[in-house]
Amino acid sequence: MTEQPPVEVHFPDFADHVQGLAAREVEFFLASNATLREHLNETPYGHQLTWLDFTDTTGQSWSSREFLNLFNVINGIAFGDRGIPMPQWVMVDLILMPSAAVIASLPQDEFAAMVERSTFRFDIDVKQHLRAVQETMRTSGYTGPVPIGGYCAAPSAAPGTWVGWSLWSLMPAVGLGQAAKALALSAYRARKLDGVTQYDNSALKVHTRFGALKILVATVPFHTSPGSFVYESDFTGVRHAARTPSFLLDPFDYQRQSAMQKAVEAGESDFYVLAPGHLLDGGKTYVPILEIPKD
Repeated sequence: MTEQPPVEVHFPDFADHVQGLAAREVEFFLASNATLREHLNETPYGHQLTWLDFTDTTGQSWSSREFLNLFNVINGIAFGDRGIPMPQWVMVDLILMPSAAVIASLPQDEFAAMVERSTFRFDIDVKQHLRAVQETMRTSGYTGPVPIGGYCAAPSAAPGTWVGWSLWSLMPAVGLGQAAKALALSAYRARKLDGVTQYDNSALKVHTRFGALKILVATVPFHTSPGSFVYESDFTGVRHAARTPSFLLDPFDYQRQSAMQKAVEAGESDFYVLAPGHLLDGGKTYVPILEIPKD
Protein backbone atom coordinates (compact mmCIF):
# COMPACT_ATOMS: atom_id res chain seq x y z
CA MET A 1 0.00 0.00 0.00
CA THR A 2 1.36 3.41 -0.99
CA GLU A 3 2.12 5.71 1.94
CA GLN A 4 -0.25 8.64 2.25
CA PRO A 5 1.52 11.91 1.34
CA PRO A 6 2.51 13.80 4.53
CA VAL A 7 0.60 16.97 3.59
CA GLU A 8 -2.61 14.92 3.34
CA VAL A 9 -1.96 13.42 6.79
CA HIS A 10 -1.48 16.90 8.28
CA PHE A 11 -4.28 18.62 6.36
CA PRO A 12 -6.82 15.97 5.28
CA ASP A 13 -9.54 18.50 4.42
CA PHE A 14 -7.43 20.90 2.37
CA ALA A 15 -8.75 19.95 -1.05
CA ASP A 16 -12.41 19.58 -0.10
CA HIS A 17 -13.24 22.56 -2.24
CA VAL A 18 -11.52 21.11 -5.33
CA GLN A 19 -14.86 19.65 -6.41
CA GLY A 20 -16.38 23.11 -6.10
CA LEU A 21 -13.63 24.47 -8.31
CA ALA A 22 -14.27 21.66 -10.80
CA ALA A 23 -17.91 22.77 -10.87
CA ARG A 24 -16.58 26.16 -11.99
CA GLU A 25 -14.87 24.28 -14.86
CA VAL A 26 -11.39 24.57 -13.32
CA GLU A 27 -9.10 21.80 -14.57
CA PHE A 28 -5.82 20.95 -12.81
CA PHE A 29 -2.84 19.78 -14.87
CA LEU A 30 0.34 18.07 -13.71
CA ALA A 31 3.03 19.31 -16.10
CA SER A 32 6.36 17.48 -16.20
CA ASN A 33 8.02 14.80 -18.36
CA ALA A 34 7.65 11.05 -18.80
CA THR A 35 10.87 10.13 -16.94
CA LEU A 36 9.41 11.50 -13.68
CA ARG A 37 5.82 10.33 -14.03
CA GLU A 38 6.18 7.16 -11.94
CA HIS A 39 7.62 9.20 -9.06
CA LEU A 40 4.70 11.65 -8.87
CA ASN A 41 1.31 11.20 -7.23
CA GLU A 42 -1.24 11.88 -9.97
CA THR A 43 -4.26 11.61 -7.66
CA PRO A 44 -3.54 14.03 -4.79
CA TYR A 45 -6.38 14.21 -2.30
CA GLY A 46 -8.16 11.71 -4.55
CA HIS A 47 -8.35 14.22 -7.40
CA GLN A 48 -7.16 12.98 -10.80
CA LEU A 49 -4.76 15.51 -12.31
CA THR A 50 -4.55 15.81 -16.10
CA TRP A 51 -1.08 14.67 -17.16
CA LEU A 52 0.83 17.04 -19.46
CA ASP A 53 4.24 16.01 -20.82
CA PHE A 54 5.96 19.12 -22.15
CA THR A 55 7.94 17.00 -24.66
CA ASP A 56 4.81 15.41 -26.19
CA THR A 57 3.72 17.04 -29.45
CA THR A 58 0.90 14.62 -30.30
CA GLY A 59 -1.17 14.18 -27.15
CA GLN A 60 -3.50 17.21 -27.35
CA SER A 61 -5.92 18.70 -29.85
CA TRP A 62 -4.44 22.06 -28.81
CA SER A 63 -0.83 23.16 -28.46
CA SER A 64 0.72 22.22 -25.11
CA ARG A 65 3.60 24.54 -26.03
CA GLU A 66 1.20 27.48 -26.28
CA PHE A 67 -0.51 26.45 -23.03
CA LEU A 68 2.83 26.51 -21.19
CA ASN A 69 3.76 29.79 -22.86
CA LEU A 70 0.48 31.26 -21.59
CA PHE A 71 1.38 29.98 -18.12
CA ASN A 72 4.60 32.01 -18.27
CA VAL A 73 2.92 35.13 -19.63
CA ILE A 74 0.01 35.17 -17.17
CA ASN A 75 2.31 34.25 -14.29
CA GLY A 76 4.27 37.42 -15.07
CA ILE A 77 1.06 39.47 -15.16
CA ALA A 78 -0.05 38.04 -11.82
CA PHE A 79 3.23 39.00 -10.13
CA GLY A 80 2.84 42.56 -11.41
CA ASP A 81 5.65 44.94 -10.57
CA ARG A 82 7.69 42.56 -8.41
CA GLY A 83 10.12 42.17 -11.29
CA ILE A 84 10.25 38.37 -11.19
CA PRO A 85 8.65 37.08 -14.41
CA MET A 86 9.61 33.51 -15.33
CA PRO A 87 11.52 33.03 -18.62
CA GLN A 88 10.71 29.88 -20.59
CA TRP A 89 14.16 28.38 -20.02
CA VAL A 90 13.60 28.65 -16.26
CA MET A 91 10.34 26.74 -16.59
CA VAL A 92 12.08 23.97 -18.57
CA ASP A 93 15.26 23.73 -16.49
CA LEU A 94 13.78 24.21 -12.99
CA ILE A 95 10.26 22.75 -13.26
CA LEU A 96 9.51 20.54 -16.22
CA MET A 97 12.78 18.59 -16.25
CA PRO A 98 13.59 18.02 -12.53
CA SER A 99 10.12 18.54 -11.03
CA ALA A 100 6.50 19.31 -11.97
CA ALA A 101 4.00 22.14 -11.84
CA VAL A 102 0.35 21.96 -10.91
CA ILE A 103 -1.44 24.34 -13.27
CA ALA A 104 -5.07 25.41 -12.85
CA SER A 105 -6.93 26.41 -16.00
CA LEU A 106 -10.29 27.48 -17.40
CA PRO A 107 -11.84 27.07 -20.85
CA GLN A 108 -11.46 30.25 -22.88
CA ASP A 109 -15.11 31.32 -22.54
CA GLU A 110 -14.99 30.93 -18.77
CA PHE A 111 -11.65 32.74 -18.64
CA ALA A 112 -13.12 35.70 -20.55
CA ALA A 113 -16.14 35.80 -18.26
CA MET A 114 -13.92 35.68 -15.16
CA VAL A 115 -11.82 38.60 -16.38
CA GLU A 116 -14.84 40.77 -17.13
CA ARG A 117 -16.77 40.06 -13.92
CA SER A 118 -13.76 40.55 -11.64
CA THR A 119 -14.26 44.31 -11.23
CA PHE A 120 -12.56 44.57 -7.86
CA ARG A 121 -10.11 41.69 -8.08
CA PHE A 122 -7.86 43.08 -10.79
CA ASP A 123 -6.66 46.60 -11.29
CA ILE A 124 -7.19 48.16 -14.71
CA ASP A 125 -3.64 47.39 -15.90
CA VAL A 126 -4.04 43.69 -15.13
CA LYS A 127 -7.35 43.59 -16.98
CA GLN A 128 -5.79 45.26 -19.98
CA HIS A 129 -2.94 42.74 -19.99
CA LEU A 130 -5.36 39.80 -19.74
CA ARG A 131 -7.50 41.20 -22.56
CA ALA A 132 -4.32 41.44 -24.64
CA VAL A 133 -3.69 37.75 -23.88
CA GLN A 134 -7.18 36.94 -25.16
CA GLU A 135 -6.52 38.86 -28.36
CA THR A 136 -3.24 36.99 -28.85
CA MET A 137 -5.09 33.68 -28.50
CA ARG A 138 -7.68 34.73 -31.07
CA THR A 139 -4.96 35.83 -33.49
CA SER A 140 -2.94 32.63 -33.09
CA GLY A 141 -5.94 30.32 -33.31
CA TYR A 142 -5.20 28.67 -29.96
CA THR A 143 -8.33 26.88 -28.71
CA GLY A 144 -7.10 25.18 -25.54
CA PRO A 145 -7.57 26.01 -21.85
CA VAL A 146 -6.06 29.11 -20.24
CA PRO A 147 -3.87 28.96 -17.11
CA ILE A 148 -5.31 30.89 -14.15
CA GLY A 149 -2.97 29.80 -11.37
CA GLY A 150 -0.35 27.32 -10.33
CA TYR A 151 2.29 26.14 -7.94
CA CYS A 152 5.91 25.12 -8.56
CA ALA A 153 8.52 23.64 -6.25
CA ALA A 154 11.95 22.15 -6.85
CA PRO A 155 13.51 19.11 -5.15
CA SER A 156 16.19 19.92 -2.58
CA ALA A 157 19.47 18.13 -1.85
CA ALA A 158 17.89 17.26 1.52
CA PRO A 159 15.76 14.11 1.00
CA GLY A 160 12.04 14.81 1.24
CA THR A 161 12.54 18.59 1.31
CA TRP A 162 11.23 20.72 -1.54
CA VAL A 163 11.76 24.40 -2.29
CA GLY A 164 8.65 26.28 -3.33
CA TRP A 165 9.24 29.24 -5.58
CA SER A 166 6.09 30.19 -7.49
CA LEU A 167 2.51 30.43 -6.25
CA TRP A 168 -0.03 32.53 -8.13
CA SER A 169 -3.76 32.71 -8.73
CA LEU A 170 -6.23 34.87 -10.61
CA MET A 171 -9.06 33.53 -8.41
CA PRO A 172 -7.88 34.02 -4.80
CA ALA A 173 -11.38 34.53 -3.41
CA VAL A 174 -12.30 30.88 -4.03
CA GLY A 175 -9.13 29.32 -2.59
CA LEU A 176 -7.53 28.43 -5.92
CA GLY A 177 -3.99 29.12 -4.70
CA GLN A 178 -4.45 26.93 -1.63
CA ALA A 179 -5.85 24.09 -3.74
CA ALA A 180 -2.99 24.30 -6.26
CA LYS A 181 -0.36 24.26 -3.50
CA ALA A 182 -2.01 21.38 -1.61
CA LEU A 183 -2.37 19.29 -4.76
CA ALA A 184 1.25 19.95 -5.75
CA LEU A 185 2.74 19.14 -2.33
CA SER A 186 0.81 15.87 -2.35
CA ALA A 187 1.92 15.16 -5.93
CA TYR A 188 5.55 15.67 -4.83
CA ARG A 189 5.02 13.69 -1.60
CA ALA A 190 6.91 16.52 0.12
CA ARG A 191 7.86 16.03 3.78
CA LYS A 192 9.20 19.55 4.31
CA LEU A 193 8.90 22.70 2.28
CA ASP A 194 11.35 25.59 2.23
CA GLY A 195 10.75 28.78 0.32
CA VAL A 196 11.46 32.46 -0.11
CA THR A 197 8.69 35.03 0.00
CA GLN A 198 8.20 38.63 1.10
CA TYR A 199 6.61 39.99 4.27
CA ASP A 200 4.25 42.13 2.15
CA ASN A 201 3.30 39.29 -0.22
CA SER A 202 -0.40 38.39 -0.02
CA ALA A 203 0.62 34.75 -0.63
CA LEU A 204 1.40 34.60 3.12
CA LYS A 205 -2.35 34.11 3.60
CA VAL A 206 -2.07 30.85 1.67
CA HIS A 207 1.31 29.71 3.03
CA THR A 208 0.22 30.04 6.69
CA ARG A 209 -2.78 27.79 6.05
CA PHE A 210 -0.19 25.02 5.94
CA GLY A 211 0.85 25.80 9.52
CA ALA A 212 3.08 28.42 11.11
CA LEU A 213 6.09 29.27 8.97
CA LYS A 214 9.41 28.89 10.73
CA ILE A 215 11.67 31.77 9.66
CA LEU A 216 15.04 30.26 8.74
CA VAL A 217 16.50 33.52 7.43
CA ALA A 218 14.73 36.74 8.41
CA THR A 219 16.15 38.96 5.68
CA VAL A 220 17.62 38.23 2.26
CA PRO A 221 19.06 41.48 0.86
CA PHE A 222 20.46 39.66 -2.18
CA HIS A 223 16.94 38.81 -3.40
CA THR A 224 15.35 40.89 -6.17
CA SER A 225 12.34 41.76 -4.01
CA PRO A 226 12.92 43.79 -0.80
CA GLY A 227 11.62 42.32 2.44
CA SER A 228 12.33 38.71 1.41
CA PHE A 229 12.80 35.95 3.96
CA VAL A 230 13.32 32.16 4.01
CA TYR A 231 10.69 29.97 5.67
CA GLU A 232 10.07 26.29 6.32
CA SER A 233 6.92 24.19 6.69
CA ASP A 234 7.30 20.75 8.28
CA PHE A 235 4.59 18.20 7.42
CA THR A 236 6.12 15.45 9.56
CA GLY A 237 6.13 17.08 12.98
CA VAL A 238 3.42 17.75 15.55
CA ARG A 239 0.85 20.36 14.59
CA HIS A 240 0.85 23.06 17.25
CA ALA A 241 -2.26 24.81 18.51
CA ALA A 242 -2.87 28.40 17.45
CA ARG A 243 -0.66 30.87 19.30
CA THR A 244 -0.88 34.58 20.04
CA PRO A 245 1.73 36.62 18.15
CA SER A 246 4.57 38.15 20.14
CA PHE A 247 4.51 41.24 17.95
CA LEU A 248 3.19 42.61 14.66
CA LEU A 249 5.89 43.23 12.06
CA ASP A 250 5.68 46.08 9.58
CA PRO A 251 6.54 44.43 6.22
CA PHE A 252 8.74 47.42 5.38
CA ASP A 253 10.56 47.64 8.72
CA TYR A 254 13.86 46.38 7.38
CA GLN A 255 15.68 47.38 10.56
CA ARG A 256 13.46 45.10 12.67
CA GLN A 257 13.92 42.30 10.16
CA SER A 258 17.70 42.68 10.42
CA ALA A 259 17.43 42.52 14.21
CA MET A 260 15.43 39.29 13.90
CA GLN A 261 18.15 37.84 11.68
CA LYS A 262 20.84 38.71 14.22
CA ALA A 263 18.80 36.93 16.91
CA VAL A 264 18.48 33.87 14.67
CA GLU A 265 22.21 33.83 13.90
CA ALA A 266 23.08 34.23 17.60
CA GLY A 267 20.80 31.31 18.51
CA GLU A 268 18.75 33.57 20.79
CA SER A 269 15.26 33.05 19.33
CA ASP A 270 13.18 31.21 16.78
CA PHE A 271 10.57 33.20 14.85
CA TYR A 272 7.38 32.02 13.17
CA VAL A 273 4.88 33.70 10.87
CA LEU A 274 1.40 32.87 12.17
CA ALA A 275 -1.92 32.59 10.38
CA PRO A 276 -3.55 34.43 8.74
CA GLY A 277 -0.25 35.85 7.46
CA HIS A 278 -1.45 39.45 7.35
CA LEU A 279 -3.44 41.47 9.88
CA LEU A 280 -4.88 44.96 9.60
CA ASP A 281 -4.20 47.33 12.49
CA GLY A 282 -5.00 51.02 12.23
CA GLY A 283 -5.44 50.74 8.50
CA LYS A 284 -1.97 49.23 7.98
CA THR A 285 -0.98 45.67 7.16
CA TYR A 286 1.25 43.77 9.59
CA VAL A 287 2.68 40.26 9.81
CA PRO A 288 1.91 38.35 13.05
CA ILE A 289 5.20 37.01 14.42
CA LEU A 290 5.69 34.50 17.21
CA GLU A 291 9.07 34.70 18.93
CA ILE A 292 10.23 31.74 21.00
CA PRO A 293 13.38 32.54 22.99
CA LYS A 294 15.90 29.72 23.26
CA ASP A 295 17.18 28.58 26.63
